[in-house]
Amino acid sequence: MRGITSLAGLLLCLTFGDVAAQTTTYRLQPGDTLQVWIAQEPDLTREAVIAPDGWLSFPLAGHIQSAGLSLSELEAQLLDRLKAYFNDRPNLTIMLRPNGQNPQLIYVLGEVATPGAYPYRANMTVLHGISVAGGVYRAALLAADQDRSVVVKREVEHSQKRLQELRARIIRLEAEMRGEKSIGTAEALAADPALAQEQSLLNARTEARTMEEKAQAQANELSERNSLAMQEQADTMTKRLELARRRLQSISGLVAKGVTEGSQQMVQEGTIAELEGQISRMTSEIAVAERVKMAEIARYDSARQAQRTQLLVELNAARSEQEDAASRLADSTRIMTIYGQSAASSQQRERRVLGYHIVRTTNGETREFAATEMTPILPGDLLRVVYSDPDKSGDAEATQPLARAENRSSSEVTTTAAR
Repeated sequence: MRGITSLAGLLLCLTFGDVAAQTTTYRLQPGDTLQVWIAQEPDLTREAVIAPDGWLSFPLAGHIQSAGLSLSELEAQLLDRLKAYFNDRPNLTIMLRPNGQNPQLIYVLGEVATPGAYPYRANMTVLHGISVAGGVYRAALLAADQDRSVVVKREVEHSQKRLQELRARIIRLEAEMRGEKSIGTAEALAADPALAQEQSLLNARTEARTMEEKAQAQANELSERNSLAMQEQADTMTKRLELARRRLQSISGLVAKGVTEGSQQMVQEGTIAELEGQISRMTSEIAVAERVKMAEIARYDSARQAQRTQLLVELNAARSEQEDAASRLADSTRIMTIYGQSAASSQQRERRVLGYHIVRTTNGETREFAATEMTPILPGDLLRVVYSDPDKSGDAEATQPLARAENRSSSEVTTTAAR
């Protein structure tokens, strides 16, 4: 019977690799499925599942607290309970079946691409664990990231240049609205090309505005002279009209006395009517000239107001664009910082070496030891992948006892497998 049990155990090692052939003694846990054979009673051959509370139910044997037991310990308890029902010692065999609901796992964390829990496979090593976790984490810039970093760097330079241009434009617009003719000292203009360019534009616009003001002043002066000349002519005609009216009175008196002919009176009346018409036309021309003058002044004031409004619009647009450019610069700078940190992190990691540590619980005792890429991993192990700095002597000293623990663990695994 013991020979059959040993043969079943050997088949189990070759088939599943997750029993005690290459590991320490496996302890049963809730959810494990067991295949039980009894040679004397084939009807009792069946699969039994350990309940969530750790109890196993089997005909004739009743309930057995199985969680935490090894297969041999559970077998001994079953034999002890069943032997009363058999004349001879029962030929009992127990095999652990693979359990899909409670799979054996390993845990990988640290400097790997995708830390997490992964199914255990027979003969796994540290290198296998790193592989299933996506390999060692790499923060180096990819080719696409390098191309992107070049583009972002150009965007940063363009935004900085644009902000400098906008700052100079805003200074020029504010100075122009205040009527100033300079936006900086000669030293400042020589040090800032954008400010010098805006100063040139301010000079040109100031000169154009000065010419407009001069032209307007000349037009106003000419209009004023014309108005004065027409007013003088109107005054002269008004005096001539007064004299003509007085002369008409004298002629009218002489006609009444019969001293002169009435035709002279009619001629004088015609002269008065002509003077009155000329005065009326002159007054109309003066009024028209005055209206033209007022209209020209209004047009000039409107043009000046339109120029000021345009300056205000340009100033608001420049300030808005300045805010957008500053925001883009901040975003691009932040992206460049990320690329820079990634590159610095990559360079820093290139100067360090990877270290591997395994955290393992055996018989209720948890310990951690250093490992290599070829160190075997057991179900339930936690693999920690970390960088270490070989230049620090303290780290090397700290790893020496861990290396000794690894050697002991490897010896234990080899001894168990040999058994």
